[in-house]
Amino acid sequence: METAALVEHHQTLLDAACVAAREQLEKSGFDIAMIPATGQYSFEQRNDPFTGDATLNGRWALEGSQRRATLVINADGSLLLECDLLCPHPGHAGRWAEQISVWGRDPDNLRAEVGLLAELEGC
Repeated sequence: METAALVEHHQTLLDAACVAAREQLEKSGFDIAMIPATGQYSFEQRNDPFTGDATLNGRWALEGSQRRATLVINADGSLLLECDLLCPHPGHAGRWAEQISVWGRDPDNLRAEVGLLAELEGC
């Protein structure tokens, strides 16, 4: 299957992952615009090194910044989205938000969490 066909096939799951990430950010007090829309990712098809089955891999980078995001749909239909936040956490004084992660298989039941770091020295 071509990359464009894989993106179209998984569009519902891809969009649900972005929605889940934005909902988690909003609950945590972040700007939901920190999550790129599905159309901002560059997608490519890769083969799983173990099974040889096709996976869909998306990458996004904010120009002029260290912020990056990856989005993978494995051959078994499971998804993992990770997007760098790299900013102070508005709900945890002295803590930084490293990234937001979204995972799952079912567009209606994805899990999301914001990963925390201790406050960075010199920032």
